[in-house]
Amino acid sequence: MKIALKYWLENMATKAEKKHYDKVARLGCILCFKQSNEGTDAELHHIRRAGKRSDAPVIPLCPYHHRGANTSIHGMGRKLFERTYQTTEEELLELVKTLI
Repeated sequence: MKIALKYWLENMATKAEKKHYDKVARLGCILCFKQSNEGTDAELHHIRRAGKRSDAPVIPLCPYHHRGANTSIHGMGRKLFERTYQTTEEELLELVKTLI
């Protein structure tokens, strides 16, 4: 059974996990940042290749880049998203790591 992220954060996440997610979200959209458009609100996107969602690393993406119909990782799919924006989820994760 999958546990909703909100429920997990409120009831199961450790203080350290909550603190990390908060730091990541406060960065704003990492793709907007890379495009020199800093300060956009962000949602957390889980980089999942295998395994549980709660174990996956996260990057902050604005709604436009996270779940927009034809502009986002979920709308376009990972391969097209990475070709369109000429970056990978892993490269964006590395940038996040340098900023927090």
